[in-house]
Amino acid sequence: MRFLAALLLLTSTVSGSSDPAAVVEGWRTSPVYVDSSQRALVPDDEAAKLAERIKDQSPAIRIAVLPAEALNDGRRDKQDSAQAFLDSVVDKQSADGIYVIVFGGLITWGSAVGVDTPIASILTDELGKHSRSDPVGTLNGVLDQLGAPKAPSGPPGWLWPLVIVLVVLIAGAFALRWWRSRPGKDEGPALYRPSYDVLPDEADTVEERRRLAREDVTRFGEELDAADVRLDGHGDGTATTADVQAAMDAYAAAGRVVDGKPDDEQLRGVRATVGYGRWRLACAQARIAGKIAPPWRALCFFDPGHGISVTDWMYKPPGGRSREVPVCAACRNRLSGGER
Repeated sequence: MRFLAALLLLTSTVSGSSDPAAVVEGWRTSPVYVDSSQRALVPDDEAAKLAERIKDQSPAIRIAVLPAEALNDGRRDKQDSAQAFLDSVVDKQSADGIYVIVFGGLITWGSAVGVDTPIASILTDELGKHSRSDPVGTLNGVLDQLGAPKAPSGPPGWLWPLVIVLVVLIAGAFALRWWRSRPGKDEGPALYRPSYDVLPDEADTVEERRRLAREDVTRFGEELDAADVRLDGHGDGTATTADVQAAMDAYAAAGRVVDGKPDDEQLRGVRATVGYGRWRLACAQARIAGKIAPPWRALCFFDPGHGISVTDWMYKPPGGRSREVPVCAACRNRLSGGER
């Protein structure tokens, strides 16, 4: 007997397709299959930890993380699409066990085949504890309730002293670099003379800029989750639905970029994409509240790489006339303590 459970996290129009055979083929080498487009959602190291927990479980547990486009089979009800997709995977796998599939940020679907396991109540319970941007937490919670052993964790004891020494050395190097590069007494604000292309946080290395970009994308995902935009009464095809879908598409697109090793040009694109997604989310919230959608703001005047502006600032260039220009939050904070 099969017990099915799902949570429809957001009404959305999806497109594309996915072959169940690819999932089954992936399970030949690991009980956890993550589509390449979803590694920002479930990184390789987290997938490996999940696989370690369930590799010897009986009955067998199999997990798949797929893009939401896998649900596009022509059905209006995405829950029916999720059930049909899982049924197809189970038929191809031809084995009893517990199956859990995460469809991007839309639906998490589970089925117990040939075993008496209350997967429906387990999934419902865990989906209530975790946000849709935290499928790893949801899956680990499900495995905890299924009795799967914990994955080995924690660094060896000797590692902490080494980490502390490295942190002190790195902090000293950054302090020395800052001391040498600070502007002289007669020089203007460093804001107007960037010596290299940086993101708003002005990190010194591309690796640190990648980390900051990943954190920004993660925050955007948390903002989407916290917004919890309800579309009841705003059917498919409305401007509200389009805004929400655009915001989720921006989150997915930015996640795919930061999952790799983007250069500075790509990182600036991530900033612009996330800024656009936040604007579309704000538009959706305004429409639902019966308010006027906020206007799209221009890129920062002083450095477009800083992303979307948050306000206008009265700026007077040397020898020129004062005028209002769009500035980002970082530039606004700096200018508020310096020249205007």
